[in-house]
Amino acid sequence: MKLNKEIQPNDLASAIKNFIFYLNLFKERINDLNVFPVPDGDTGTNMHLTLKDLDKIIETPTRFPDFLKDIAHTTLMGARGNSGVILSQFFKALLNSYEKNDSLTLNSFSETFLIAAQITRESLPNPVEGTMLTIYEDIGKAIQEKKGKIDNFSELLKIVADASIKSVKETPNKLKILKDAGVVDSGALGLAIMFNSWYFSIDKDISIEYQLEKVYEKMIEGMSRKVSESFLSNVEELEWGNCTVFTIKGSDLDIKKERKKIANFGESTVITGDKNLLKIHIHVEETESILKYAKSIGEVDNLFIQNMDEQTRNLQNNQLDIDESNNLEVETALISVCEGNGIVNSFLDAGMGGVKIVIGGGTNNPSVKEILDVVSKIKSYNIIILPNDSNVIPVVKEVINMNLDKNIFILETTSIQEGIVATFNYDSELNYDENIKNMEEAVKSSEYASITKATRDVTINDIKIDKNDYMVFKNSNINGSYKNLEQALHEIIVDLYSRKDLITLFVGDQSIKDNYNDIEEKLNNDFDSKEIVILDGNQKYYNYLLLAE
Repeated sequence: MKLNKEIQPNDLASAIKNFIFYLNLFKERINDLNVFPVPDGDTGTNMHLTLKDLDKIIETPTRFPDFLKDIAHTTLMGARGNSGVILSQFFKALLNSYEKNDSLTLNSFSETFLIAAQITRESLPNPVEGTMLTIYEDIGKAIQEKKGKIDNFSELLKIVADASIKSVKETPNKLKILKDAGVVDSGALGLAIMFNSWYFSIDKDISIEYQLEKVYEKMIEGMSRKVSESFLSNVEELEWGNCTVFTIKGSDLDIKKERKKIANFGESTVITGDKNLLKIHIHVEETESILKYAKSIGEVDNLFIQNMDEQTRNLQNNQLDIDESNNLEVETALISVCEGNGIVNSFLDAGMGGVKIVIGGGTNNPSVKEILDVVSKIKSYNIIILPNDSNVIPVVKEVINMNLDKNIFILETTSIQEGIVATFNYDSELNYDENIKNMEEAVKSSEYASITKATRDVTINDIKIDKNDYMVFKNSNINGSYKNLEQALHEIIVDLYSRKDLITLFVGDQSIKDNYNDIEEKLNNDFDSKEIVILDGNQKYYNYLLLAE
């Protein structure tokens, strides 16, 4: 092998583009296999989110060492979840290989995978075989076995690709929970998709997607394409807690010492970094204790908290850009956390230009950084934030605790409906205190309800609910369970109209697809003497959101 042949920055940039594109293409299939460490269906999403900010870097590559440093730093800072943090170790290993050899040659690249395995193993208080860690190790060993027989980069990448496939297929034999679920490891499969996309990019005559489809089928051969409902039903009673990811900035941080200490706060701990910056991933029942300890040893930043008990397979962590040209300074600005095109538009319309949006809520909790990015773009000194979900409130509080040069207040709305009614009573030209008073009073005087389909048999507050029943929640409390969606909607509207005069109904994306026209005609006929406003909410998970005023 021509060991001294150097890999060029544009080669790596091209590979990263493929990583981002094909992880996004396969992320839902990766999510469907997610069992370890928590069956929360977000591995593919987290891996893609970890890499997505590299788009900005690879467009303007700098000197190769600076380029590698930027890549390693960006993936570390952007890492989401256990899989994201471990994925970032590959890019740290690339940097280490370069710094060790003062270049990134075929030889130093060959060492990258064993370095990635080593630093990943060091970052895990309790390393587990049959995971992403194993992929790094198996690829590294395969390269070492054939090192003297490799003539070019294409042959090297073929060894990487083939070894990753073989390793993924073996993961159920190394990790019992995978065998019990009948799936391969999702994170390992994600890495294999990445590395195979790099190898296939060399052959321009055959579609990369076509070849990856064949690889995917090969890796899951004899296994399930998705974690079964029967498996999930046996584990979903467990309390998984909060996936908590953050950085600690300090000086002379003892990473070995902190790995031992921080691991005691929870499960699935991954800790990487150096004496000046630690990246922490940990699953905890409550976040207060770990964050208190973290603040005692350094400055906490880039906080991301995800309630794993509520996570689903459709995690999105996007943010609507603020149009700088239309970002006028108002007396009091408003930030709302919400998702669903119709819901977002309702907030924007109600706020009359003073509202900025962070996409998230429900099962898609935004990070501190995402909220901070919006705060930093707002010219106004006074800002009110509507979390619109109880799980987002701790993240917003962390933003406020950072003592920014802003006067920020959190109106602790716990639902989209509370957020909407608060925004209806917001006026960008009123002062801070008047707005808070008006919005709080409006929230207190309103009622709201939500309808969603049950995913399992359960009893809540002595109400027995069967799987696929339609659950009705009124002001966050279970109100009833119905076999028929139409009946569920009719009954809760009747109940709300007994006390309120106006109902706004936000129709979810699935109900819009199914029978939106029928809904509108039916409700107008049934409640022709009442005032009801029907809007396309496009929200996920909830068939209907209702606001009564």
